[in-house]
Amino acid sequence: MRVTENMTMNMVLASLQKQQDLVNNLQQQISTGQKINEPSDDPVSAQQSLDLKGLIATTDQYTRNIQTGTSWLSQMDSSMSEMNNVLVRAKELATQMSNGTYDAGQRQSAALEVTQLRDQMIALGNTQIAGKYVFGGYVSDQPPFDATTGSYNGTEDDVNIQISQGSSMTINYSGGKLLRGSGGGTDVIGTLNDLVTALNNDDQSGVAATITGLDDSLQQIQAAQGDVGARENRLQTAGNVLSNTKDNLTKALSGKEDADYLQVMSDLSKQQTAYQATLAATAKFSQLSLLDYMQ
Repeated sequence: MRVTENMTMNMVLASLQKQQDLVNNLQQQISTGQKINEPSDDPVSAQQSLDLKGLIATTDQYTRNIQTGTSWLSQMDSSMSEMNNVLVRAKELATQMSNGTYDAGQRQSAALEVTQLRDQMIALGNTQIAGKYVFGGYVSDQPPFDATTGSYNGTEDDVNIQISQGSSMTINYSGGKLLRGSGGGTDVIGTLNDLVTALNNDDQSGVAATITGLDDSLQQIQAAQGDVGARENRLQTAGNVLSNTKDNLTKALSGKEDADYLQVMSDLSKQQTAYQATLAATAKFSQLSLLDYMQ
C-alpha cells in the first residue's frame, strides 16, 4: 500500500492527540488526587471501586444498627438497675414490717412508700429512648404499662436488628415477661401490690409472705439484666469487627482510586517531554517539500 504524505500527517496528528490525552489525564489525576476519574480510565478498577463502595455503605448501615441497639440495651440496663434498687428497698420494708414490733400506723406509712415504689417500677417499665418505649415489643409508640393499674399493653415480640450479613440480634426485652410474669415468671408489679395491700391491712403474715415474691422478683430482674449485658458485649464485639472491616475496605478502595502523586508527576514529566519531541518532529516534517523528497 502506498503511504501518502496526507496519511503520514494523519498518523502524526493521531499520535499527538493520544499523547495530549495522556497528558490531560495525568494532569487531572494530580488535580483530583484520583487515578480513576471516569469509568473509561480503568473499567475493571472502576467496577471494583463501585463494589467496594457498596460494601462500605452496607458496613455503615450495620454500624448504625449497632449504635441504635447499643443505645436501647444501655437504656434498659440502666432502667433494670433502678428496678433492682426499687425491689431492694421494698424488701427492706417488707422485712421490717413483718416484725411484730411494728404497729398498724407504721405499716400504713410503709404502704405509702411501697406505693411510690410500685409507681416508680411502672414508670421504669415505660422507659423510652428517642420516643420509642423499649419494653413494649412491637408497640413502641405508646406506654406499654398503664400508669394507674400497671397492666401490660405491649407485645411479647422481639425487636431485631441486622448486625452483619446473615446475623441479627434482639435489642429489646418484653415488659410483660420482665414485670408481669408472662410466660411463667414472677409478677413483680403484682408482688408490690400484694405488699401494699398487706401493709394497709396491718397483715403481718401477709407482709412476710411477700418476701419470697420479692426475692424471686430480684432474681428475675437480675437475670434479665445479665442477658441485656451479654447482648451489649456482643454488639460491642460486632462493632469492633465492622470497624476493622471498614478500615480494610477503605484501604482497598484507596488503592483502587487514589493516585500515587510522585508516580503521576514522573509520568507527566515523561509524557510532556514526549509530546514536545513529537511536536518538534512534526514541525520539521511539515516544512519538507517535494524537492526534499527528490534529493
